[in-house]
Amino acid sequence: MILDFFNRIGTEWIASGIFFFSVLIELFFLLFFYLRLLFQKRVTDTTLEMPMSICMCVRNEEEQIEEVLTRLLKQNYSNFEIILVDDFSEDCTIQKVAQLAEKYPKLKFTSINQETNFSEKLAINLAMKAASSEQMIMLPPDIGEIDPNFLKKMNDLSDESDFLINYSNIIPQKKFINKLIRIERFLSFLNSAAYSLAGIPVFFNETNVLFKKTVYFQQSGFRGKMNCHFGNLELIFNDRFKKKVHVSIEPETFVRENATLQKGDFSGLLKKKIRLNQQLGFEKRLIQWLENFGKLTLMISLTWMLVTESANWLFVSIPMAVLIGLQVFIIKRMTTHLRERKIFLSSLAYVYVRPVLYFVRAFEIYLYDKRIKSNKWN
Repeated sequence: MILDFFNRIGTEWIASGIFFFSVLIELFFLLFFYLRLLFQKRVTDTTLEMPMSICMCVRNEEEQIEEVLTRLLKQNYSNFEIILVDDFSEDCTIQKVAQLAEKYPKLKFTSINQETNFSEKLAINLAMKAASSEQMIMLPPDIGEIDPNFLKKMNDLSDESDFLINYSNIIPQKKFINKLIRIERFLSFLNSAAYSLAGIPVFFNETNVLFKKTVYFQQSGFRGKMNCHFGNLELIFNDRFKKKVHVSIEPETFVRENATLQKGDFSGLLKKKIRLNQQLGFEKRLIQWLENFGKLTLMISLTWMLVTESANWLFVSIPMAVLIGLQVFIIKRMTTHLRERKIFLSSLAYVYVRPVLYFVRAFEIYLYDKRIKSNKWN
């Protein structure tokens, strides 16, 4: 069988060559990028509490804002403040916040009094200017789960680091779209964390990222990015400047959002990531494209090899067994670390379906942008 496999002409090596090259690409990313996630050092608590500012932009959150803020204000941490910006709410959100502010001096708030096209970015800018701490973190108003030691455990960002990436996802529900979005956000966190640890920082989510306020102002805030509706602070974090990034997979730093999902949210999540990728530098875009392309060619060439060269199954099964074993090991460990055990098998399957979805969605966005440009010049 070995002689039969190697006894072939040049063109017969194309499929097998693509297969083995794709295997090497996949091994490179698993070993060099994702495996290092499993060897994160545990955070050691320190008695020195560095000042932190929690920023929150809200709109029409009357029903849950009091519960969310009360939970945050009862953190086992003394040196922090909450900066809340009300984005032109039409309910009694601001009144409830004002009542809480009288009781809790750590809570500061302001509001935008008119509708604008860029209200989210304006709200963030107001929060940045109002914050008195250098270290800041953006949290959503629909937090459903947060540990009382959230800030205490996060008190780890050294003066030499610009960012601390923490895990954020939504609370599990029985709906299929909930599971899809949880899987996508879980894998996006792995992407962002693994790339950042490898010295190629990439951000796909602004939520639950501890960062230095000077990063925002050094990049002139949202100047030149106001029309980018697909992202907010991610646009600043992904700007082309040198930054040192730490990653935390400590359970106390996790955030769970009590999100109300709608049709199109999953597609919107894919679109957001693609749009954010388009804003990255050439090197980062090339590396991410190579990872997705490697997975896609791996599955295509594997299928071709199994159909046309079933007699040589040993040459296919051994490298695939190594890849799948390594992938299982990484995803199993990370779903356990991040308390996402229920999406282990579905995440494992989705890893190889995901590149197809991205390429299809990216092509749709390309056609859309091309049509918009064509209409603009006609």
